[in-house]
Amino acid sequence: MINILFHNPLLGFDRNTWLVFLATAFVSQLIGYMALAYALGHLPASIVSPTMVLQPVVTTLLAIPLLGEIPSVWQGLGGIIALLGIYIVNRSHQQDVLKTPNL
Repeated sequence: MINILFHNPLLGFDRNTWLVFLATAFVSQLIGYMALAYALGHLPASIVSPTMVLQPVVTTLLAIPLLGEIPSVWQGLGGIIALLGIYIVNRSHQQDVLKTPNL
């Protein structure tokens, strides 16, 4: 809808552009969702879900070398807070696993 609203072309791209579109869709969607489903099958959702917060942090870090974008101080602070939260969640899970006896 947005492309139609702004009169962006939807057709007429060359073969290489379509291959880039397909590769991007394949990598970001299919592999990402498969990895998430695999993780949910092997780890508790209470670990997988908070770890998903890592996506924007990794994206921001990849934007530095790939796009030359430098994050702002606030974005850096937000990334540090997100990493700290993921660490706390995973650490508490490890402690719970150590305390729980095997039946």
